[in-house]
This record gives sequence, structure tokens and C-alpha cells, in this order.
Amino acid sequence: MEMKTYGRRLNQLRTPLVSDALDKMGVEGVITGLIPAFDQAVAVGRAMPVPVRSRPNAHKGLREGLMEAIDLSAKGTVLVVSADTRTCTAWGGLVSRYAKLSGIAGAVVCGATRDIEETAAIRLPVFASALTPHSGYNRVEVLSPGTPVGCGSITVRKDDLVVADRDGVVVVPSTLTPEVLDIAFGLLAKEEDHITDMKKRLKKHRQSRSP
Repeated sequence: MEMKTYGRRLNQLRTPLVSDALDKMGVEGVITGLIPAFDQAVAVGRAMPVPVRSRPNAHKGLREGLMEAIDLSAKGTVLVVSADTRTCTAWGGLVSRYAKLSGIAGAVVCGATRDIEETAAIRLPVFASALTPHSGYNRVEVLSPGTPVGCGSITVRKDDLVVADRDGVVVVPSTLTPEVLDIAFGLLAKEEDHITDMKKRLKKHRQSRSP
């Protein structure tokens, strides 16, 4: 089932709902320790995994490799960059600008980023595990975009569903996306019912205490 089937309902997704849905299925999907570039950052879309590996004097610059990965990605994609080091960057401000112009929904960087003020200013949702001003140029390189990558205990594959917000990042395997979304939207409906019940409870409690 295509993501467009869910239309604007996808904007209602929150990582706690998706995490709870995965819990019901016994599937691990949460990537911990990622911080958004700005408080309101939200990214929902299919994953494009991008492995970044240490290589001194790499023949191709990091920025060029990331731009090529963006060129291979459809609009609305979330890049999931996995680097084997945090001592230098795997993402930066100029790449954020190129991603924004290309219609990329956001980036999850299991590694370090920099130029965070620039990224926040253009409102590109970027979630990273570290910050450093130390450039990745000539220190790391991008391998084959689309290759599965590891982020903590999670393996991210092309076209998996990524949901990222201030609470964190959750990845749903592409084969489970329809089922997980149905559960998540069901939990959202129940949550709204719980809110209604709490309002009724509070009203009843106040009435019972009134003189």
C-alpha cells in the first residue's frame, strides 16, 4: 500500500504512537539519542539509507556524495545517514540547503552534524546524534546509497517508513507499514476517547465537590 493512501492523516502521526504500534507487534524500531535541529522539527517519509565511512583522503568529497544520494531520492524522502565516526561531520549546512531545494522531507543522521543554526533557519528537519564543527571533508566518504545501514540496534532499509519528531525517531519496516499505521491510527482514536473520558471524569469530580 502506498503512503499516499493515508494522505494528510500522516501529518497526525507522532513517534510515541508509532512506537506503541510496533510494541504491539513485538518489533523494535526506535532509534535513541537523536536530537532535532529545532524544536518543531517533524519528518515523515520513506527512507533512503546512506552509509558514511571513515576514509582519509577519500577521492570524492562528503558533500558531493551526499548530494548524489539526494539526487537518487524522491521528493518526500527521509535520508538516513549512518556514519562510523562522530569525530567529524556526516552532514552540514550546504547539504541541508541542497536537500531543502530538492524536496527532501528531512535527514536522520546517526553521526555528527554542524551548521545547526543554518539548518534550523531553513527549517529542514534534521535529527543527529552529535554536533561538531570538525569537517568530514577528506575524512569520510559516502558509500552506496540505498544500502541497508545500522543505527544503534536498528537496521534501516530503503523505503522503510521513518517518523521523526521532538520525541525521537522511529523506523517501520516497509513490509509492515500498512499494519503499523492502522494500529497507530487506531491508538490515536482511542487517545481522543481517553481525553473525552478524562474531561467527563474531571467535570463529575468537580460537581461532587461543589457545595
